[in-house]
Amino acid sequence: MRAPCPGWWQLGARAGSWGRGRLSGGGWSRLAPLLTGPGEGGKGGARPLKEWTLIVRPFGQLKVRLPCNVTVRPLDPLRYPASDRALVTVSGGEGGPPPHGDLDRLQVRYDEELRRMTIVSDHMDSGAAVVVKTPVKFDLDIKTSGTGCVKIQKIECDNCRIETEKGTSILQSIKSHKIHVRTKGGKLICLGTLHGNADIHATEKSSVNIEKLQGTSIKISIEDGLLKTKYLYAESSFLSSTAGDILLGSIHGDTTLQTKTGNITIDSSDGCLKASTLQGAIDVYVSQARKVDLKSQKGSITVKVPTSLKAYLQLSGSKVDVSSEIQLQETQCAPKEGHVTITGHMNEINERDKWIKADTQEGAVHLKSQSWFDSIKQPVS
Repeated sequence: MRAPCPGWWQLGARAGSWGRGRLSGGGWSRLAPLLTGPGEGGKGGARPLKEWTLIVRPFGQLKVRLPCNVTVRPLDPLRYPASDRALVTVSGGEGGPPPHGDLDRLQVRYDEELRRMTIVSDHMDSGAAVVVKTPVKFDLDIKTSGTGCVKIQKIECDNCRIETEKGTSILQSIKSHKIHVRTKGGKLICLGTLHGNADIHATEKSSVNIEKLQGTSIKISIEDGLLKTKYLYAESSFLSSTAGDILLGSIHGDTTLQTKTGNITIDSSDGCLKASTLQGAIDVYVSQARKVDLKSQKGSITVKVPTSLKAYLQLSGSKVDVSSEIQLQETQCAPKEGHVTITGHMNEINERDKWIKADTQEGAVHLKSQSWFDSIKQPVS
């Protein structure tokens, strides 16, 4: 199977001869394009075709508008301690170098007054790859078209904005005050920690797979793809899907989940949780109860809890099944027209803000015990 974004591991090849410098459109910048000879390519056929070295100022912005693959990574701080350089490399794809006219139409500029570096082309071969090395604290505004992919590695900034169409986005260890991601059919993969207030929107069959997400405010919406997060730490999170499943590992904080036909699965919830679906099923392990509100129109609801949990419960469905290991106190059962509601509480409790509600109109509710050792498990991988 062909990799979605070929050539990312081949972009470190060195170029040969120096060209002449040029001035940018706004302010001043020094650029040094480099051209390679036909025998100076990298491994696997990806050849560095042209390079620029720009003198920049720290805490600037990178703006990219390209129809090909883009990689952004930080400069080596030991080699560039002043953080006053930006390096740009263009390489050919597996099918060979892009036409020479493509390189001529590639614009690389730096605006001294705006502190903005711009890389723009209205026509580039989709198999080409552009690698940019910037000072570590550089704002990002990157947009690719077609199958152009984006890879961002170990960048710290105030604003990180990524937009793709069918291309894959890979974000690795990003720390930003605001993280804004849009994709129209591509994949979003986050490795390491994505640290910041994230707003992620994925349409069509896009999938979102995040290893660890940490911030104050998190918002993620998908349509038909899978939304999967291994760790989620946030004061407030809102995750929604149309037909895709939501699969979460360990979540902390106030979390709201919504789907229409997708299923919701949570390995461990610590905090306030509100989850609702029309036709999907809900399966959640509640490790520490605050306020847990689970609703499904037609699907079943499974709630797993440790036997030591202290919480009030209200379980309502066409059938309510309580595991024999769980002892409910002050239990009341109210059957009504094929619907049954069971209320009670686990263990001695005086705190009214700790409760679990599970309500399904046409499905069943299952309350199961989860031993301490079973609860210490690896989250969703």
